[in-house]
Amino acid sequence: MDDHTILAGEDNFGNVSVCPGGVVHVNLVHVSLKFLPQDFVRLCELVAKARQNLDAPPAAGGKHRLHVVPSETEKDQTPDPTS
Repeated sequence: MDDHTILAGEDNFGNVSVCPGGVVHVNLVHVSLKFLPQDFVRLCELVAKARQNLDAPPAAGGKHRLHVVPSETEKDQTPDPTS
């Protein structure tokens, strides 16, 4: 990583660097991701949209944003109420 150029970093969290080959490396404490530059831009746009939605107040009277569905295993173990 000595030949990488650090684009951004935050202590105790991670950094973003680019290697001489142009690949963008996102290095966090427990995960590292590698992107082509155009895909890194798309990731940033996706995260920016997610951040806007996270910060947005919930819609009044709207449906819950999180819907828990049973797994296939749970479906198989649930008795059929019609039998």
